[in-house]
Amino acid sequence: MRWLKAKRLCSFTGIPYAGNPAWVILGAEGLSDEMMKKLAGELNPLSDAAFVMPDETDEADIRIRFFTSGGEVLTSGHATVAAYFALEGEGLIEFKEPECEIRQRSKGGIQFVELRVENGKVKRVTMKLPLPRYIDIDYSPQLLARMLGLSPAEISATGIKPEAVSTGMYDLVVPVPSMNHLIDLKPDFDLMSRFCTRVGITGIQVFTLETNEDSTASVRHFAPAVGVNEDPVSGAACGALGCYLIKHGVVKPEDFNRLIIEQGYAIGRPGKVYVHIRMYRGGISEVKVGGQAVTTFVGSILIPD
Repeated sequence: MRWLKAKRLCSFTGIPYAGNPAWVILGAEGLSDEMMKKLAGELNPLSDAAFVMPDETDEADIRIRFFTSGGEVLTSGHATVAAYFALEGEGLIEFKEPECEIRQRSKGGIQFVELRVENGKVKRVTMKLPLPRYIDIDYSPQLLARMLGLSPAEISATGIKPEAVSTGMYDLVVPVPSMNHLIDLKPDFDLMSRFCTRVGITGIQVFTLETNEDSTASVRHFAPAVGVNEDPVSGAACGALGCYLIKHGVVKPEDFNRLIIEQGYAIGRPGKVYVHIRMYRGGISEVKVGGQAVTTFVGSILIPD
């Protein structure tokens, strides 16, 4: 038997026990896939755990494997943010000031992660997302209203059409006119799960331009079809929302756009995702999301023989 160092962090926030929680296991080389899956389910049944190990090639600086209780996933935004804050002071990689780029290998391939570093400490982690894709899906306003506990008139009040967008996973993005509408949603998770499975999307995100703080928009993200009734804070979902806001003219497009999307306030886990979108010749040429993390636990976890 042996013990491995484990840390629990809250991502996309600087506030303990807010944002999106993630576990990071250090020195995970040699663990079997089955053991990583088991540990992920034990530590964080509803979300992702990051298993950090050296990369054995010259193609990447570090290898991180992301697992849920269901198995390994391609990558994870909030667990990536957590992993680099967890690596502070561990000596596994060099953090060069004021900024550095890390080549990270995961099941999804090589990802380029940017770190903002000050006095040896990570201040922000930023990662590149796939360019946005859009699909038409079959839904009625009445069905959408039932899934969210709204009326069709409340959904159409903004004058902006819902649309399915992906920067890594497809979500139907739905506008509502006010913060009260957003907070007072009454999702029918069974109906929503069946709908998302039928049309081939991950979830539904609902947003308003009214915000709790100085942000671009406030959003809630529901994904019951993949076992997450409400995601506290999702980097990929916020990236998709940023692209939606620019496409529909809600945010005036510039060559370089900085957006702040807040999430998690309705469930007591507030967080913020910084979304950076570059434009080239009228189209989106690059999407990045980033944020902070705060450590809430440091300890060891037993690995049986």
